[in-house]
Amino acid sequence: MEIVFRESTSQDLEAFTVMMQATYEDAYVDDELGLTKECFSPEVFKSDDTQNYLKTKLVNTTQQKSWLALDRDRIVGSVAIECEGDSCEMTGFYVLPSYQGKGIGKQLWSRVLGFTRNKDITLDIYTHNKKTIELYRHWGFREDTTKPHFYRHWPEWPDGLQAEAMYMRRHIG
Repeated sequence: MEIVFRESTSQDLEAFTVMMQATYEDAYVDDELGLTKECFSPEVFKSDDTQNYLKTKLVNTTQQKSWLALDRDRIVGSVAIECEGDSCEMTGFYVLPSYQGKGIGKQLWSRVLGFTRNKDITLDIYTHNKKTIELYRHWGFREDTTKPHFYRHWPEWPDGLQAEAMYMRRHIG
């Protein structure tokens, strides 16, 4: 396995969609909450709404970066970050389950730190994703208690189904 890291392009959308669907299905399915595999199915990820969202995560500008980790031609991880002024928002950080624990996330994280240059970083995360919350805590994030928890509902989900999310912040200085 030789992992290559590079910035994303709009041509990565199809492979990026496949990777994102697999990571969401692994991290966010919770039958007790009603978040079944169908909520994160390939069909949901091919919907116009989801595709439009995913396209925004592949953009690279002076204020936004998106990096991919590839094993040959397969996207196995990604991270996206957007900065404005002294603060940044990480809007996606994913590594395929079979590639976790191999240092890929750590290398993606190092790119984020290089781009943010000691700025505050915020993110939002589903509260039932305990494994990832612990990873972020390890990297210095804490729950941002200045912002309330909120509920997310995807248009493709059954009516009334919501997933609780919270904000986390890594404060510098």
